[in-house]
Amino acid sequence: MKKLFSTLMAVTLVSISMTGCATMFHGSTQQIAIRSNVPGTELFANEAYIGKDNGVTVFQKNKNYVLTARKAGCTDNSLPASKSFDATTLLGVFIDWGLISILMVDGAGTGAWNQFDQTSYVLDPHCN
Repeated sequence: MKKLFSTLMAVTLVSISMTGCATMFHGSTQQIAIRSNVPGTELFANEAYIGKDNGVTVFQKNKNYVLTARKAGCTDNSLPASKSFDATTLLGVFIDWGLISILMVDGAGTGAWNQFDQTSYVLDPHCN
């Protein structure tokens, strides 16, 4: 019985420490909506087509993105999607002093210690 209890405790502690707080509460992805006020505008994230006039996509928090609005006869307009630190990550200090949950999971593994500053963008090409 004592060995079973010790094994269950070890499994529980390992499984808790393998998840970072920012990953648990906010995930490793973020949904982003993009739209344009100029009809016929094609919208891109890192040159991947999102939609015409508007679209919704999912960004991985461990990657950087550049949004682009493109329309024939107009100059493209690009904007980097900015990120900031997600303070929820710091809760990992209470789990394992942050060694695994913050550095390994939220930082190196999932990038969840970042969050995109905006979840909705309006991006228009420069037309004359």
